[in-house]
Amino acid sequence: MNGTFAAAILAGGKSKRFGTDKAFHKIDRTTLWEDQVQKVSQLMPSEIIISSNENQNFNTHHKIIVDSVKNQGPLRGLVDSLNSTRADRILLLAVDLPKIPINFLGELIYAGCGTVPIHKNGMTEPLAAVYPRSMLPLAEKNLRLEKFRMQDVVHEGIKEGFLKERPVRDSELHYFENMNYQNNG
Repeated sequence: MNGTFAAAILAGGKSKRFGTDKAFHKIDRTTLWEDQVQKVSQLMPSEIIISSNENQNFNTHHKIIVDSVKNQGPLRGLVDSLNSTRADRILLLAVDLPKIPINFLGELIYAGCGTVPIHKNGMTEPLAAVYPRSMLPLAEKNLRLEKFRMQDVVHEGIKEGFLKERPVRDSELHYFENMNYQNNG
């Protein structure tokens, strides 16, 4: 199944520990959101979506979607992103994971199905993964039940056959260091 795919940048988080909106934090004169957009655009998605909150203003020609319901975390961003595109799959990428290289994301996309990185201990990386449209009912059900933990949704998606696991190698662990504090970027 190597149909169309869209890319969605999750940029609408609260950034409480960081102190300011992470999406607009600059590294080498480029904001995190712009860096992630530039990265995923190299994969040639059918469209790029920025999942945001109502307080953010992005100067871009890409599609901006605001969470349809507040305080439901990345799961809401995934559901709203899937609902906003006609693509068969969506590459979901958190704005605060700038160390993930393009070749890793490409491997996830070109696996041709839903794919999620998984660590040796069973913990997944749901904010750098590919989700098939067919997983939308499962994700929506979890929202209705107020089960917002992405780890739980992903494990259910693996169990139901929507997602394949892509083992994270030791040499790739640093890809998943997110920026929760300003001094670690």
